[in-house]
Amino acid sequence: MAEEAKLEVGKDLLTYAQASRHLAEAHVAQRDWSGLPIPVAGLSLVLEPRYKHKALENFRWKECYDESGARHAIPQEPPPQASEFRRVNSWWSDKYQVTVIVFHDKQGRARFSVAKEDRLSFTLRTLEAAAVWPVEAEQKAQKKLASLIPDDLFELYLLTGHFPETSKRSQVTYLFRKGRPTIALRETEECSYWLCALCLHPIGYYGDTWAGVMCPTDEVIAHLFMMRGSEEKFWANANQHPIDHPAAGV
Repeated sequence: MAEEAKLEVGKDLLTYAQASRHLAEAHVAQRDWSGLPIPVAGLSLVLEPRYKHKALENFRWKECYDESGARHAIPQEPPPQASEFRRVNSWWSDKYQVTVIVFHDKQGRARFSVAKEDRLSFTLRTLEAAAVWPVEAEQKAQKKLASLIPDDLFELYLLTGHFPETSKRSQVTYLFRKGRPTIALRETEECSYWLCALCLHPIGYYGDTWAGVMCPTDEVIAHLFMMRGSEEKFWANANQHPIDHPAAGV
């Protein structure tokens, strides 16, 4: 049998970022401001319940191509089996650094399990998700952010990926971070103490990562606007991670 012809990346095949760029351009032409999130093989896509393209959560890639253009099948996860247990509660244990999960069986009897997460896994999965962000989208978002904050804070953001802003209403200081949840803290004359990490993705995110479907600085801008406009809404809509939880990204 003849060998399968190999396709060329950039000519016959598109990278995640190229596909994201083309879809964004097409949807902007159709006056769809949000573009279209790109599923990433091996990562779960979690979208806002009211988002019109939420059905993309169910999309799964069945094949991929390596850098040389060779095709590879992607193993598919079997559908979840029905379980007699129902999850009823969970919480983070800072002592044991695990999430404790409580289940009830059909008779109402309680069982528990623990889930361990680590920061390195979050980091590596975030790097995988970063492949969907076109560089020019991030550059455009940074240009917009530069018009919203003082020059010295924007320079700090370029150098470190972080900048602070203190709310005049609540006196809470928010540390906005590129590609990580926003940290809320209070500062007194004696000391500063952390409140929590506020994790919020306006459209959606990739499960068990710090990556949203929007480029990182676009999400920083969203956090900044929500904090300035309504801190109550910001806190109500964000997941509030304990500062020592791996998802907090500290």
